[in-house]
Amino acid sequence: MTDEKVVRIDALPDGAWRCHGYDAIVCIDVLLSTTTVVTAAAMGRRVFPVATPLEALRLQTRLSSALVVADALEQPADAAPLAGPARIAAGCTLARSLVHLSPLAEMLTGAGPGVTVYVACLRNLEATSSAIAQRHRRVAIIGIGEDGEICSEDQMAAAWLAGRLRHHGFAPEGRNTVTEVARWGKPDVSLVALSRSAERLRSRGRSEEVDFVLGHVDDLDIVLAFEEGELRPRPVEVARPEAVGEHAPATRWPVGIVPSGH
Repeated sequence: MTDEKVVRIDALPDGAWRCHGYDAIVCIDVLLSTTTVVTAAAMGRRVFPVATPLEALRLQTRLSSALVVADALEQPADAAPLAGPARIAAGCTLARSLVHLSPLAEMLTGAGPGVTVYVACLRNLEATSSAIAQRHRRVAIIGIGEDGEICSEDQMAAAWLAGRLRHHGFAPEGRNTVTEVARWGKPDVSLVALSRSAERLRSRGRSEEVDFVLGHVDDLDIVLAFEEGELRPRPVEVARPEAVGEHAPATRWPVGIVPSGH
């Protein structure tokens, strides 16, 4: 087993099954699932991803003050009310828990045992890259796609995250990863607005969600990991200005987050 740090870019939910041997997987769905759940968690809500309406109903009955929402375009109209990050941030619900219905749940549960599964979006790329660099050596980044199709905005974000990991000493693994980083590696958030997913959202009257994503880049110090059916915040290590030399970085929790046991 080599000690080299490596990062791999893959795509679509079944990518999680292909990534055995990695100690961390990062799931990305810029428009909109991971942006929604990261936004909700940063506001202090508990977040439970589910794959089917039946799972959502069962979980809702077990939780107090829980709201079931969906943000994926392919969800049946009667499955759950649509609520993306813009509506969540605007306070569309006061519920303490969010049951989130989307294909993201399939990807989160597809990883093998012993693998830490994170979710990331444009809002927490820097925080996620720092956490991974501190804790892992073999990382796979997977864009969820839409209706079985790879989404350019997910591949962009994956390439941007891989690029940040390169600065932490990670090497791109495989020709596909090298190609993806070379193609999308220069961060230009305006390209997200030109994606097929962005156009679909606008055509269905949800342009405010696209605008929200474009206007919120690396504005959250939150790292989310999937544990026991829930997306839970991990502490974020932040170097204070005086934390130089023998001083260790401080550990803090994002605003609004109250970790269990604290």
